[in-house]
Amino acid sequence: MARFSAWTLVPAGVLALALGLGWGRLALSPPPPEVPPPSPPVEAPAPVVAVPPVDTPPPPEPPVPAVLPEANALPPANPAVVPLLPPVESWPAQGGAEVSFARLQTALNRAVASPDRAASPAAERFDLAAEALRRILAGDAAGAQRALDAVDHAITRRLPSEKRMAADPAQVERQEWLVSYFELLPNPPRPGADPVTAAFIRLAITLRRLDAVLLADQLPRLTGYDLVARKGPGGQFDGRFLRFPCRLAATERPRLQAAARALGQLAGPLTDCPVVPGRIADFTALEALARDPATHLVQQPGLRPPAPDRLATPLILAAANAPFSVIEATLQSGGDPTRADGRGLTAWHYLAINQTLTPTERAEAIKRLF
Repeated sequence: MARFSAWTLVPAGVLALALGLGWGRLALSPPPPEVPPPSPPVEAPAPVVAVPPVDTPPPPEPPVPAVLPEANALPPANPAVVPLLPPVESWPAQGGAEVSFARLQTALNRAVASPDRAASPAAERFDLAAEALRRILAGDAAGAQRALDAVDHAITRRLPSEKRMAADPAQVERQEWLVSYFELLPNPPRPGADPVTAAFIRLAITLRRLDAVLLADQLPRLTGYDLVARKGPGGQFDGRFLRFPCRLAATERPRLQAAARALGQLAGPLTDCPVVPGRIADFTALEALARDPATHLVQQPGLRPPAPDRLATPLILAAANAPFSVIEATLQSGGDPTRADGRGLTAWHYLAINQTLTPTERAEAIKRLF
């Protein structure tokens, strides 16, 4: 007897429900501006002049040296291709470090999935870690090092100053918590004979500094949270790492192994490949999964994530709960498979908890979302 469900009878309606139940803080793209009436408005306000006055004080943060000099800048995106790209979902104004973590992981994913896609002009300095990865994959070690210089500068500015620590004792704990962890991390290697690998290892080290700073901003209490083991009271932030996209295990295995050796016990899971903890450094298994994720994950299911968090997108919600037809429709409507949530997970990770898919549908969904 055929099985019927709301998903199979009205996939379009379910898609609308998934979109509605998604994260309510995602801002929709603004509608096109209305055409002004032929007659001029009465008492129209004076136009706003965008140029600041000469005596406007400079911003509080001193300018960082240019990361990408014009002589070495990436070529601009092809205007003919940009309209064909899925629309970029906006990030919420509220959320702080949780949103920064999700946005940075998303930027890393996009640097690998779409290396020719220009970086967002509104990217924050932490997001330049993704630009460093993009440069590494293009073989531009010098450009990657310049991007990482800017990221390290931004990290240093996030450490409490002497003045702040004197005014707020809680800042003393933050400073000691972060600096004691930073001192355990290795120094970046010298370029040597393989400057691209040296830049890759430095990026891996920088990601550990970045996720530590973002955790310090998210944790309700720093006391009791082990930054090395990434475990703490309640378990809400356990295993919270910024990670290289899994597909790099198929193309950058030697560099991943070099980064793992350099970081030692501080490496954590370097990739977001969904494998059991005992295999996070089994690069043979990681490479096999990255080369054929559909076959690997259908035959040997990996980790099962918890339910999607509050930063879940409609595509993540569909991947976790909906039939394949809804997942496909959400993709066609502009869902971005590279978009990460507050845990750093993307839609394809959540297919592991979707109970509505047949093995064939699951394999096809993995191919579409990986």
